[in-house]
Amino acid sequence: MARLSREQSQKRTRESLLESAREIFIRDGFAGASVDQIAEHAGYSKGAIYSNFRNKEALFLELLREHMRQELNGLQFLLEQSGSAREILIALKSKYSSPDSQVPAMLSLEFQLHAVRHPEFAEPFAALYRNQRKAIAGLVRLFAKKAGIAEPANAGEIATALMGLTHGVALQRAADPGSVPAAAAGRAIEMLLSAILIQSPADAW
Repeated sequence: MARLSREQSQKRTRESLLESAREIFIRDGFAGASVDQIAEHAGYSKGAIYSNFRNKEALFLELLREHMRQELNGLQFLLEQSGSAREILIALKSKYSSPDSQVPAMLSLEFQLHAVRHPEFAEPFAALYRNQRKAIAGLVRLFAKKAGIAEPANAGEIATALMGLTHGVALQRAADPGSVPAAAAGRAIEMLLSAILIQSPADAW
């Protein structure tokens, strides 16, 4: 077996640390996770983390950035592959009705509280969400095109509402899972986007 180059070895180490961090953050939350735990779980020393990431916050932000990228890619594929607006609504409802889809939202909310108390992390955190809102607004415009309706002038506001729905439902479900089903987020997204379709011709969806 060929020996890994230094660059390849560093990449593999970084990927292992990110995967370990993802599992520990999901298990213990942002506040409960420690650099020591993440390093040990990945089979490395704590120094391996600090040679790749400035601190635990930088590690979390990288995970959040990667999650957002994957989510956008998945949504882009979903919209492009669906033949109609109705198919898109069904697929979105299913995607966001999974309990697993709400875990990143809860971790993000936890980090947001941390950023409020530590302002040096507030701006990079906010920048990630600004970029995500902008990208989702573009997907809202693509949804409108699929539905055969005019491009909404308030696509940015719709994107903000969609992100707020997923976070808000995740927060309420964490507080009272017996009363807030996992499917609540998917249904809420379906209702919001269905309202946009009121102005579409019937044969568009």
